[in-house]
Amino acid sequence: MSTAPSSHTATTAAVPDGPSVPTGAAAPRATSLRAALWRWHFWIGLLVAPILLVIAVTGALYVFKDEIQAVVHRDLYFVGQPENQLALPFERRLAAARDALEASWTLAGLNRTADPGRADEFIFERPVGTPESAATEGHEHVHRFVYVDPYTAEVLGHIDLENSFFGLVLRLHRTLLAGTAGRLVTELATSWSIISVITGLTLWWSRRRQYSRPRRPAGQAAPRTRHRRFHILSGVNLGAVMLVIMVTGLLFTTVWGRAALAGLYFGGQLPAAYVNPPKSSPVDPDAAPPGIDAIIAEARTHFPFAAFRLVAPETPQAPWIVLAPTQNGSLADGAVYIDTATGHTLDAFAYASLAPGAKAALLFYPIHTGSIFGLPTKLLAVVACLALGALCITGVRMWWIRRPAGRFGAPASTHQARIPNSALAAIIGLGCLLPLAGATMLLLGGVHLTRKAVARLHPLRTAQ
Repeated sequence: MSTAPSSHTATTAAVPDGPSVPTGAAAPRATSLRAALWRWHFWIGLLVAPILLVIAVTGALYVFKDEIQAVVHRDLYFVGQPENQLALPFERRLAAARDALEASWTLAGLNRTADPGRADEFIFERPVGTPESAATEGHEHVHRFVYVDPYTAEVLGHIDLENSFFGLVLRLHRTLLAGTAGRLVTELATSWSIISVITGLTLWWSRRRQYSRPRRPAGQAAPRTRHRRFHILSGVNLGAVMLVIMVTGLLFTTVWGRAALAGLYFGGQLPAAYVNPPKSSPVDPDAAPPGIDAIIAEARTHFPFAAFRLVAPETPQAPWIVLAPTQNGSLADGAVYIDTATGHTLDAFAYASLAPGAKAALLFYPIHTGSIFGLPTKLLAVVACLALGALCITGVRMWWIRRPAGRFGAPASTHQARIPNSALAAIIGLGCLLPLAGATMLLLGGVHLTRKAVARLHPLRTAQ
């Protein structure tokens, strides 16, 4: 969240105009802190705005992905349920899906909803290198979703994930279409955006009393003033929601996400099977392995699984996994790991029995996408994402309007000011909680100290 710079003083921007300088002994320290916060807020907002705008807009689009796809691909998603007719065995439906594909495609999984009028969604994958895999940055496989009528085994069609509209939206959101490097950039931008929102809210809090003053109607205000009002009101009213969305999104990043899951595991919060799944028995070459009907039936001895996702083993030692979806915030049922060779259960756990950290991790996705409480929270997530994108635009626009002719217009440097120890502790804490932001803090600090050292040496060289 960025606001407009001032060409005169760093303490008067992003808040209503008028004197509000602290008085008394605390005045210099409070003014120095505010100037430092404003400078951080300005530079973070200006630098991350282009990336954050892409993340925010694509995030808003992705919130209603399921609802939009159900309309656009209605012919693939929905089937007519014949009266008094049971669904065919899963093996027969899987065979029909396989027959519609080339031999290079292998089964990756199956998504089955509780709605009897919905088609099966079989997920197939094949290695990158085929013509269909041209748009995959940093991925080893491309994926094809095949839709099958459960009552007739008719193949209704397919969607190639990586070449679909929402596949593109997701790759923009996560990687900026730049693979692993892009993923790190989005994590870095998100980390700094969290700091920007925090500094913006802190700046507002320090002058919140000024908002009770009478103001001109919005239509009579100057453009920069209108941008500033929208910027502040959006940030204040939706800042907490923005922070929740960004923090929960970090679980799916490269550095923060892996560190968080590792911390949960070593802290005893994750089940062992999540990190190190149990191994299947050696396959008997003279015995037929159990089919997916037997696998699903075995899983249903533990939980009802009206809706479930079946994850196919990637190696001969890997198990089948049947798990209940949690994208809508439900922690009903659980997960079951089944031996590929014997069809017997290797491990099973109910979501309700998990440690608090594991439950929280399962809820990060529905919180991040707004699906946790259905339509109301989805709408809130969309509004927050669009407002976050608008903060990027209004912040840059305010800087552009206010900057002096022929100058960049950044806030004055505060390197001579003394920052309170509490603020330094907060900065260090944020750097530890947000590793990529912390790494760049160290890098920038090193550059700053190097420049100061060079500046001290320069007069000595001149004197010689």
